[in-house]
Amino acid sequence: MLSLFSRLRRITSGATWIPEIDGLRFVAIFSVVLFHISAQVHAKSLIVPVSRAWYEPILLCIFNGNRGVELFFVISGFILGRPFARHYLLGEKKVSLRNYYLRRMTRLEPPYLLNLLLCFVAILIYAHANFRELAMHLLASAMYAHNLIYRSVSVLNGVTWSLEIEIQFYVLVPLLVLIYRIANPWWRRGILLAAMLLVSSFQERLFHLALWERPAGLLYSTIVFYLQYFLAGLLLSDLYLTSFPRWRPSRWWDVASLLCWPTYFCFTDQWPPAWMPFLIIVVFIGAFRGIYFPKIFRVEALALIGGMCYSIYLWHFFIIALVFRVTKHLVETDDFMVNLLVQAVLLLPPILLLSALYYVWVERPCMDPQWPRKLLAKFKAAPEVSEAAKH
Repeated sequence: MLSLFSRLRRITSGATWIPEIDGLRFVAIFSVVLFHISAQVHAKSLIVPVSRAWYEPILLCIFNGNRGVELFFVISGFILGRPFARHYLLGEKKVSLRNYYLRRMTRLEPPYLLNLLLCFVAILIYAHANFRELAMHLLASAMYAHNLIYRSVSVLNGVTWSLEIEIQFYVLVPLLVLIYRIANPWWRRGILLAAMLLVSSFQERLFHLALWERPAGLLYSTIVFYLQYFLAGLLLSDLYLTSFPRWRPSRWWDVASLLCWPTYFCFTDQWPPAWMPFLIIVVFIGAFRGIYFPKIFRVEALALIGGMCYSIYLWHFFIIALVFRVTKHLVETDDFMVNLLVQAVLLLPPILLLSALYYVWVERPCMDPQWPRKLLAKFKAAPEVSEAAKH
């Protein structure tokens, strides 16, 4: 099992692997997948679903599972900010921007573009879509500009709207991390907190506007609407490197996490979103400085699935739509929770299996920073082998 885990564990570059982060990734991707399964059950069940009062709070958490996306944004801010924070705050080597952008491209582009192409072919064949029109959507999605051009999610893969937001953050990272150049930690963290509150208040104001009308619709499609979560990740990178080593693990962080997790997922949409990134900060700290929560997030099975989150993210929506065509006929009760549990049991295994295969064959090899060089070396070696075989 240890050998299998080491072979499936994500490949990191320039830093040690942090199992707690993959544990948090598991929570994020599991909540998003369960959210999309519940949406499919609600929208396309053969009978009218009925919910019961006793499990309404559970359903509320599931229906808010899309908030796992914001958790991903915080994790991205933490991971990408850490190398820059190590340089500015700890005096370690400077980050090469060339290597930084090259790493983002070689790590994320191949799995993403292959996913788009396969979805493109599938939609052409099974939905008889117009080739030229669908090709335009493919081009927009490949350029991470579908949100901006069409002001809607991609028709090829609806979940990739958040990846387009992520890419905008990746471009801005070298500018945003200049905050680490402020030597005084109180000023540095105070500015980050103030910026988070400012952006969150602006986001809350946008909720009261017609979101898909200009200019609000255009802003909704950009990082402007989600910047506070990435800033929270930058703040956590600061704390992780400079403060976490001095903070003793405490059960109080477990208590805080135990309160904040259900608060984050269970409050309704009318709840002011300005506080959401701060709740993530608390549960994030609890994942590292608590007594029990770190043990949970270090569980190998959870960390392993969390490490595959990109492949699961790219394929789960397509797999749910495909497999549900068969599984929806297997449930006849009008109880929504029963339907949801049955569909989750039926849909989660193929999602995990197919995503794991994609992870092993496509995504994980791309985690190796040297994969383009190794692939080029293989192509160069192939003609030499052929010539040697002739002789």
